[in-house]
Amino acid sequence: MKILLEKLQKLERMEEIANHAEADYEREPENSEYEATFDLAYKNEFNAYIEAAKYIEYMTNGNIDFMTAKKMIQTKRAELISILSA
Repeated sequence: MKILLEKLQKLERMEEIANHAEADYEREPENSEYEATFDLAYKNEFNAYIEAAKYIEYMTNGNIDFMTAKKMIQTKRAELISILSA
């Protein structure tokens, strides 16, 4: 369970970084450095999301499939983190 909590926390950090990078890029859309930074940040966020979903599927021996795990992360993440932090 600790591993899943760490993966969800990593996802939150990656989302925060991507949001900041996106804000910079939107403020200066002609800045190629901001664009590259946003692209990388978004890729890292997406990878963290997929990694967390795959881990949920793995730790439940497939009882929660990948698509359901993705939905859980999107809709029930706060509850998951609360349960895992207890």
